Amino acid sequence: MPRIVGGDAKGRRLKTPKGDVRPATARARTALFDYLSQVTPGSNILDLYCGSGGLGIEALSRGANSCLFVDLSPKVINVVRDNVRMCGYWEKAAFEIRDVFRFLHNRPEVIVGAIDIVLAAPPYKIAEPLRLLDIIDSSGVLADGGIVCLEYPRHTEAPKPSFFTLARRKIYGETVIEVWDKGGTEGGGSQEVTEDQETAAVTESSDL
Repeated sequence: MPRIVGGDAKGRRLKTPKGDVRPATARARTALFDYLSQVTPGSNILDLYCGSGGLGIEALSRGANSCLFVDLSPKVINVVRDNVRMCGYWEKAAFEIRDVFRFLHNRPEVIVGAIDIVLAAPPYKIAEPLRLLDIIDSSGVLADGGIVCLEYPRHTEAPKPSFFTLARRKIYGETVIEVWDKGGTEGGGSQEVTEDQETAAVTESSDL
């Protein structure tokens, strides 16, 4: 059962939906949010393929202003609602039961240019990192200087979009976690940490 690792809700354990949900280790989540520590407070978050809601709730725990949780499964969203309520962030949360690509294609006007951080951890069997980055960019949801945090399996071809700059890349076992900055002119330089330098296995029981 995953738990919140920092901020006001630190230590709270979250429910997880049944099925293809793959929470990240506490180590991976701690490293990501330590990196985002200067930009998370006061930010508006979009949590795509939200799973247990762990990433979005982690951001809220660390001072984010709001989070919109998106997932195709009503059962997943029901679990996320329970976790958000349990952690005390109901007034800062919104929920959308919808396919992620359809949601971004037909995004609500209210979020255009309003999202500071996108958190995206699609199920590995449907992970398409370049296509996802492309539609996030074309949707216009990101604010100036917005950030995309993306997880995908290590065997997947690494994306090299022209519209983002790669700010950070970490490998945890078979999992890649990248941070992309909006506004790059090319794919940017990778800051990959090799497996023998930093390894944290991502397991079925261990949300990113």
